[in-house]
Amino acid sequence: MKTVAVIHDKHGEPLSLDEIQISPPGEDDVVVQMFASGICGSQLYNLSSPNVPLPELLGHEGTGVVIQAGRNVKHVQEGDHVMVSWMPYNATAKTEYLQWQEVMWKNQPIRSVIFTWAQHSIMHSQFVSKMDKDLEKYSLAVMGCAGITGYGSVLNSVKVNPEQSVVIFGVGGLGVLAANAAHNLKANPIIAVDIDNEKLEFSKKFGITHTINSKESNAVEEIQRLTDGGADYVFDMVGTPEIREKTILAAKPGIAGYCEGGTTVLVGFSAGQSELNATRSILMGQRTYKGSRGGACIPARDFPIFYQLFRDGKLLLEESVTRRVKLAQINEVIDDFLAGKVLGRAIIEIS
Repeated sequence: MKTVAVIHDKHGEPLSLDEIQISPPGEDDVVVQMFASGICGSQLYNLSSPNVPLPELLGHEGTGVVIQAGRNVKHVQEGDHVMVSWMPYNATAKTEYLQWQEVMWKNQPIRSVIFTWAQHSIMHSQFVSKMDKDLEKYSLAVMGCAGITGYGSVLNSVKVNPEQSVVIFGVGGLGVLAANAAHNLKANPIIAVDIDNEKLEFSKKFGITHTINSKESNAVEEIQRLTDGGADYVFDMVGTPEIREKTILAAKPGIAGYCEGGTTVLVGFSAGQSELNATRSILMGQRTYKGSRGGACIPARDFPIFYQLFRDGKLLLEESVTRRVKLAQINEVIDDFLAGKVLGRAIIEIS
């Protein structure tokens, strides 16, 4: 079938909107008519990296309706509204869901595993999860990446108890939803660290109690002052090498013979490498440092929970979406992202 998609075909050049040809689905695949797609920061990395093979199709979170399903697909059927997420629905170690889909563009193939910046998409069925038709289909488009990663990292990766302290480095789309989760779990204080005062102010809508501009003050010292020595949990939504050790030192140190220290969770993706004094920050501080890929979510288990939180007004996806554009406006919103003009998350409303 013919459809329209955003194409990244030249490094450093604007994206193009063009017709593509999608093949019929294989036995484990689905074709989805997209309602909406989120715009993720990792896509910005693709756009700026000269090592990414081109041409490529973009996007890995969204909502849509299944219009074709392969014969082996059981958990969704044609006509179902679905959440699209790069996190597999309910995979095992033996599930081979990272399958190339061959899409044709200008008589040349584009190999893609998942893409959502398009009117229609084809993907392995593990990338879709059924959602009730009464759920708002646009704001939920950010659930498949920002939601699972931001909210999920706090919900799943650690066990935050009431009145425990939480620090969030970076309050973009992931960070505000992490704050949302910490607030719902009754953490206190919930401290945001960023270099953008507008983002810090925006984060207060999601439960942030204190803000620190790390360009204006020593973030670790301020955190230690606000938490009486260090936080119970620190979430690094940025992931850059420059702040990595600071995020670890922001967690409270343990006391030898008495208690362990706090936990820092690495959530944000960065291509850079860093060196840290693990003896000082982790070993002697008895701190825990761990990663959380996609909020350690399992969609089959977690999405029904998220849907109910959204219905109850506790999962603030709608509030996190501050820009809504059409496919034809993709270059405009990408430029605004790169210029730091987008608070929270942006979505593409497609159909």
